[in-house]
Amino acid sequence: MLVRLDKIKSLFFKSRAAIAATGLIAIALLFPTSYGNARQSDEQQRFLEVRRRQLELQAARRQFERTEKLAAEGLVPQTEVDRDRSSVATAQLNYQQAVLALFDLQPRISVRSATKTRASDGRAFVRLVIANLTPTFDDSQFKLLNNFDGADPIPQELRARTVNDIFVSLRDGGAMGTPNVSTGAAAGATISLPYEVHLPEIKHGEERVLDYQLLRDVDTITVALTYRNQTREIPVQLQHAAGTSEVQISSSQLSQEADLGSQITYNLTLERPTVDVRSFQLRVVNLPRQISFYFIDPESQARLSQINFPFGTARQILGLKLFLPERADDQVRTDEKLEFWALALDEAAAARFEQGSNYSESELQAAGSGKVRLALIPRGVGKIEASAASLFSEIEIGQNVTTKITVRNSGTRRLDNVRLSAECPLNWRAQIEPEIIPALDIGREEVVTLHITPASDVPVGDYEVRIKSESLADNRKVQAEDKIYRVSVKAKTNLLGTSALIAGVLLLIVGVVTIGIRMTRR
Repeated sequence: MLVRLDKIKSLFFKSRAAIAATGLIAIALLFPTSYGNARQSDEQQRFLEVRRRQLELQAARRQFERTEKLAAEGLVPQTEVDRDRSSVATAQLNYQQAVLALFDLQPRISVRSATKTRASDGRAFVRLVIANLTPTFDDSQFKLLNNFDGADPIPQELRARTVNDIFVSLRDGGAMGTPNVSTGAAAGATISLPYEVHLPEIKHGEERVLDYQLLRDVDTITVALTYRNQTREIPVQLQHAAGTSEVQISSSQLSQEADLGSQITYNLTLERPTVDVRSFQLRVVNLPRQISFYFIDPESQARLSQINFPFGTARQILGLKLFLPERADDQVRTDEKLEFWALALDEAAAARFEQGSNYSESELQAAGSGKVRLALIPRGVGKIEASAASLFSEIEIGQNVTTKITVRNSGTRRLDNVRLSAECPLNWRAQIEPEIIPALDIGREEVVTLHITPASDVPVGDYEVRIKSESLADNRKVQAEDKIYRVSVKAKTNLLGTSALIAGVLLLIVGVVTIGIRMTRR
């Protein structure tokens, strides 16, 4: 009986070892390039771990069934049954842990495309396409996991690999917390509307299209994907959508105000949907000839007549500088909006548009060129001129000065509340009549009277009186160049002494003449 029991035990352990070896050989045959390879992927390792635990659980259950039969026949003690039952429970637990680990495979949400478009009003939009590319199992692998007797079936959800609760946002492409030089905002901040998009689920292989409006015009963004309590950031270079023209022009300064006689600059951004080598001619149309202009490179300040896009360059920054005339006329009127167009054309289209000419909007649309509508509002400038026939007087001690001063509006805007004032030497007094001119139209003039009263004890000498002019034009303060009025003070003339001196001189002359005549007669 003891010999028979030893043989049964030997066959039992040999059969269990053979079953385990058979399972491992089957796995090695199915995955010859992965099993035993130190570089196999995490998905393959977890799949093989489930497979191994399945074989272990199946072997443990079969062994337990055989042990129960032998125990019923009285061939093995009950302790063997209890031991194999414990082995089955342990194998079941290991198998469940391996399945849970396989469920916990990291999902992969991929960015398929990110395309930037621009509306006619200059706003920038991004169309983002994402897809669920989480690794899954093919039919043979999934069938292999479920084709073993005694093993719990693998849930179908494992094969679906659906990802739930995904949050998608667009962030600045710079490093988190790094200040943006142009805007001062922290890089890494969300720069789109909506700030965040919630997707309840994305099935395996499914694509989703998301549309955003950019709050900051950038060419590089970071797509932030948050799911399963973690955030994955993917830096993306935006593609430029092809529009009706080969180049798009935009400006953050579509409408500006400028004083007559001054200059202003419009910042222009030129973008292309492709990155091949191209050149475009630059034109400005529908602008009065009195306003001169040229395009400039913001960095080198070089004047440009065409712009080149080297290979790999999709964006260029230019400046359009305008020079306004000194005076308004029937074409350049103050406070009236002037609309004109900046164009970027290929050679064929450039031949149809002459610089500085006027074209209708339909003609511009038909050209299919890159263009942007700009606006300019000329503003008049107030300017005061104060003049007099002479800015010099010579007086004697005790005398006063009275002179006329002409105040003229030589600017291009009406002057309001024109006021003249005078700064005098110590103890001198000055009075201007009238002190304030309520309004002075363009090209008009008014005459004021200046009274200067020197000090009573003023010594002989030359003195200066500073005349200042100021007014308002369009609620802005206008100041003119100061005028200097010079006063020369002389001593009083002694009339009695002067008369006696003249009389003495005359008597002397008469005496000399008389003596000369007498001597001639002798």
